[in-house]
Amino acid sequence: MSGIDRHETVVPFSPVNEYWDAYSPFSVGNGEFAFTADITGLQTFSSYYEPGIPLLTQAQWAWHTTPYSEDQYSFDYHRMARVLYSNGMRDVPYTTRPGYQNEEYDWLRKNPHKYHMGRLSFQFPGSDPVPDRKTIESPYQKLSLWEGVLTSRFTWQGETVEVRSWVHPSHDMLCLIIRTPLFEKGLKLALDFPAPFYGRTGADWDHPETHTSAITKQSESRTEILRVMDQDRYFVTLLTGKDTHVTRTKSHHFEIENDNDILGLQILFTPQPAVEDLPNLADSLRDTAAHWEKFWTTGGFIKIGGGGDQGRELQRRILLSQYLTAINCSGSLPPQETGLTMNSWYGKFHLEMHYWHAAHFALWNRPELLERSLWYYQAILPKARELAAGQGYLGARWPKMTDPSGVDSPSPIGPLLIWQQPHPIYYAELIYRARPTREVLNTYRDIVLSTAEFMADYVRWDDARKCYCLGPGMIPSQENHNARLVVNPPYELEYWAYGLNTANRWLSRLGEPENPDWTRIAAYMAPPPVSKDLYLAHERCPDTYTTLFNRDHPSMTAALGMLPGHKINPVVMEKTLDMVLNGGWQLDECWGWDFPMLAMCAARLGRPETAVRCLLFNSAKNIYLNNGHNRQADRADIPVYLPGNGGLLLACGMMAAGWDGSTEPVPGFPKDWDVQFEDILPLP
Repeated sequence: MSGIDRHETVVPFSPVNEYWDAYSPFSVGNGEFAFTADITGLQTFSSYYEPGIPLLTQAQWAWHTTPYSEDQYSFDYHRMARVLYSNGMRDVPYTTRPGYQNEEYDWLRKNPHKYHMGRLSFQFPGSDPVPDRKTIESPYQKLSLWEGVLTSRFTWQGETVEVRSWVHPSHDMLCLIIRTPLFEKGLKLALDFPAPFYGRTGADWDHPETHTSAITKQSESRTEILRVMDQDRYFVTLLTGKDTHVTRTKSHHFEIENDNDILGLQILFTPQPAVEDLPNLADSLRDTAAHWEKFWTTGGFIKIGGGGDQGRELQRRILLSQYLTAINCSGSLPPQETGLTMNSWYGKFHLEMHYWHAAHFALWNRPELLERSLWYYQAILPKARELAAGQGYLGARWPKMTDPSGVDSPSPIGPLLIWQQPHPIYYAELIYRARPTREVLNTYRDIVLSTAEFMADYVRWDDARKCYCLGPGMIPSQENHNARLVVNPPYELEYWAYGLNTANRWLSRLGEPENPDWTRIAAYMAPPPVSKDLYLAHERCPDTYTTLFNRDHPSMTAALGMLPGHKINPVVMEKTLDMVLNGGWQLDECWGWDFPMLAMCAARLGRPETAVRCLLFNSAKNIYLNNGHNRQADRADIPVYLPGNGGLLLACGMMAAGWDGSTEPVPGFPKDWDVQFEDILPLP
């Protein structure tokens, strides 16, 4: 039984909207499907929100591919013209921008892409179905975190409209109860379908001739719609009461009318025709309430009772981040950086970011929410082996920017990154720590060992220095470095040793002999480069802290923070952290996950006040909006950035429960704060 009154802690932080804000739409979802609503509770005023956080309906399975003919493109990813980069021993091919085959390059980056599956809006009576926003009076909207239900109220021409909306926990189904006398005066709902689009809105409203929307089956309380977009299709099933009528009035426009003042509606989105037996509205509400109560009453929890305004703001960010990552980052695929809220990078996910999105689930004792997406690594293991073999390496090399296919998107940077390579080993270790069973060892064995096999083959032995090196022919996690020059970035060095040592522990747990090559490589990885008592970005970057290189991710700090830092000198790292925080770094150029990364470093160095300062650092990319999303300054492509939310939870969990070898209670929070936590595991 929980010792913290979790209900009392969560409920006061349910966010409220009482005014128009293009950056504060609320979403309901279940990790596989999400619906983002404006202040009316639907997507009525989507054009107002489009410059801020657009209003989308998205699912994990919903991907579209723009078709091409062999007359247009004739290519294969592994036979495209590729650029050669020396790794110090031989030339290795990478699909970076070649200067030709540009159409093929762009097609691969944009396909497949996620899309907006349908807009649900109010259609008001009168000549203008979407009236001026000023006619919407007394808006009030509350997202109940404890129940997972969004309640929206407003008045229009003196009449009240109330919308309750939620998403079923195990079906990709939006559920609504709408109460208003305006139904009897001609108020309708409109369901509109756009063509798919790879951009941030996921929708192309200008080419209705390129797709089809057809009612395939209709009865008194059920309407089934087939959507066809090139070679892709999906199904939309509307469940209604007997007094509700669904009519197609234009090619992609469906109107929903109701004969009384209460409308109950369920809209199910599926990649295949829906089954007949679906939960009704009452059961869906009950199931959703039970799901969210279980979410909040099990797994990890932090209650901050001190710290004044800082403590309260950090508590708000923690709770809203738990909700947002649950609905955006806990699905069956790694999430795109903007989750199921909107499109970024064509909807593709970045596997180096998977750690910051979802590793916290295992740390917070919800390993099943991380495991939902770990099957993906097993599914694309043949592709990862093919990628490694195509470059002359053993084992499995994981892609960077990808999609369900596992093909690595071409990019001037992405294919040259390596810091995502040890991630699957880290995930497997987190799952094992949460559930130390033989089943877990067997489940992730191939992923762990294939990853380690590549890592061991990737390193380069420097006979003069008697150590193993990383690079050249790579870009570190701080991406503003020349791949042909980079050698031995501290974070990647430490992560390589951690990954290989952990893989050997897996062999030992499995009752198999440890791999002596992995032991030797981990022990003889090059020392992290130091100059003037500061860790450098890499060996060939003596000017790390000048304006040319002191921007983007200060990832050298992750070597002692995210990682245990066995080869890191704490004195040098403390000086490095101080340099970063006190003018040595362009912190406005950092990203949302950088601030939790810095906090984790500060915590391991025994500086909890600094850790809190990092988490709440006043930066344009460390803003947490009213809805809890981490906004990245004024970047239109990523106004929401979920690695920041997941990173915050990872850092706070570590600051509360500590890490292997830490002995103090809540070692990462100031001692005069009243911080309680439950069911959070120590970080490795």
